[in-house]
Amino acid sequence: MIRLRSLLKLYDGRPILRGLDLQVDAGEFVFLTGPSGAGKTTLLKMLYGAERPTEGEVWVAHRRVDALKHRELPMLRRKIGVIFQDFKLLSHRTVLENITFVLRFHGLSSREAHKRAYQVLRRLGLHHRQSALPEVLSGGEQQRVAIARALAYQPRLILADEPTGNLDADLAAELLSLLCDINYQGATVIVATHDHSLLEALPARTLVLGHGRIEYDGSWPP
Repeated sequence: MIRLRSLLKLYDGRPILRGLDLQVDAGEFVFLTGPSGAGKTTLLKMLYGAERPTEGEVWVAHRRVDALKHRELPMLRRKIGVIFQDFKLLSHRTVLENITFVLRFHGLSSREAHKRAYQVLRRLGLHHRQSALPEVLSGGEQQRVAIARALAYQPRLILADEPTGNLDADLAAELLSLLCDINYQGATVIVATHDHSLLEALPARTLVLGHGRIEYDGSWPP
């Protein structure tokens, strides 16, 4: 599903990632951890084409992402669902519209977009909130809307960037359970986190980034 070759990323001449080689197989669940500034978010952004490496290759679902033209990225992103820490919901659109907006952008008809959006909201127990604006939702509900949006077009890869950063322990556990269900149904899941309680709660492959490199690759704790 993912292959990185000799990956180098410089910001203002300073290496954020250096010499990364990595393979993640389809269907894996992987935690990505490390201190602040280790490059976790940068690495995720390169997987969906929001950042490009200074050197090296980024392969996702048999496509070389760093070589894609800007107009080719939407086709790749149909295979990738991204869950952000700050949710990135559209404040002036309802819960349902937040999801249909993305589906329409990816080319679905209005009817199909509404059908699929409602189905995923029902799956996550949010169908009764479909007409609500994000501002009236709890933090946990907003996070579930963000997950619903990421799942709506049935991606093969889920990237979650510090998804529990704004959640209490109970909601964090609920989110982890949802991601496990998604993984069980066949999606590859990568979760970037500094929350060691998540790593301890699930026996999964863990990558530790430090000094621009993968310093550990295995089960947690090291």
